[in-house]
Amino acid sequence: MLRLISLAALLVLSGCSISPFRTGEPAPAPTSSTRPDRSGSGPVLTAPTDIQGPPPEEVIEAPAPVQLPKERPRTSPAALSPASRALVNQAQAQRLKGDLPGATVSLERALRIEPNNPLLWIEMGKLRMDQRNYPQAENMGRKALSMSVGDDKTQAAAWQLVGESLKARGKNPQAEEAFERSNALSTR
Repeated sequence: MLRLISLAALLVLSGCSISPFRTGEPAPAPTSSTRPDRSGSGPVLTAPTDIQGPPPEEVIEAPAPVQLPKERPRTSPAALSPASRALVNQAQAQRLKGDLPGATVSLERALRIEPNNPLLWIEMGKLRMDQRNYPQAENMGRKALSMSVGDDKTQAAAWQLVGESLKARGKNPQAEEAFERSNALSTR
């Protein structure tokens, strides 16, 4: 118990040696010369006022040159491998017969062979249009767009698919914009 009382007394005494916070006055900035503080708490540093250096030089930088966006390089039109072509032909025949689930299986097999071929995504989007799954058809058209940068013919087909899916959902202003993009790309 005596230890606890002595510890409390030490804490109280140490708290008395700390000066209270001042409010409303900014703290003095450290400076290079010293003079005694009027409050008696010790020396205070002040800045010499008679020493002046050269004025800071203004550096004016030239504005950065404006870089125009580079035109994307043209790429050769997308093509299907022989295996994918055979599966797409099979899927198209199945679509004509009304076997939409079978056509889906065939196109999924082709996508496993060439997952980065935008033509396969366009074919899958057309199949989704036949299945009346218009949002997914639009997504597949947009995926084909992202994969066919620089290939105007494939991008025109993808925009056509996006436009058809938007039109089927009654989003006519967006569909018209997609059709205009398709037409602009197909006339290049």
